[in-house]
Amino acid sequence: MLNYTKKNVNIIALCITLVMCIILFIMLDICFLEATEANYNEKNYLNYQKYSSSKRKNHNENAMKLEDTFLELMQIADIYDETTKIEDVELEDTSEKSKIDVETKWRIEIPKIGLNAPIKSGTTQNVLAVAVGHFNESNIWNGNVALAGHNRGYNCNFFQEIKNLEIGDRIIYYTEHGRREYSVVVNKIIKQTDWSYIKNTEDNRITLITCVENMYEYRRCIQAVEIS
Repeated sequence: MLNYTKKNVNIIALCITLVMCIILFIMLDICFLEATEANYNEKNYLNYQKYSSSKRKNHNENAMKLEDTFLELMQIADIYDETTKIEDVELEDTSEKSKIDVETKWRIEIPKIGLNAPIKSGTTQNVLAVAVGHFNESNIWNGNVALAGHNRGYNCNFFQEIKNLEIGDRIIYYTEHGRREYSVVVNKIIKQTDWSYIKNTEDNRITLITCVENMYEYRRCIQAVEIS
């Protein structure tokens, strides 16, 4: 009986030892797999780092190339813009010079009201939108020079303040023939059908005609005679 019991104990001990060996083997295998996986992951991480570094390098190089190209395009645009500005300035200067020449040849100046405006032939809306208009029925130099202009409601209200002119105020008139100075002798409201003030005269005078606010059937008339 004792021998049988001892034999069973030995078998159990052997089984336990075998089980412990199996467990130890499994544990060693797991450790080996983990070490292998860690090593694999480390290699992959290093490869990924190398790949990422190479990719970033290529990306940076491409970005630098694009930036250089962009800067070149900007420089070209700046050069073009500067050239355009120079051309625009030259055109503006030329235009302004032409404008000054035209105004110098034919214009009206009234110092009291700060008026210095160009004069154009005719009294159409297109003319009066940009200048003082000249009645074609009147003379340009000798005799009675008759002019018309807007006084409100338009961009060029050159005759806006002529209602404030008084007897003796000066009006200066310029043409290609020369310069004349006049003194105001008339400031009155006339009917729009009264054309007598723009008729020719033996003496040299200048007549300014404009509308009267809220009085459509009337006109403001300023007339001045040449100062000897």
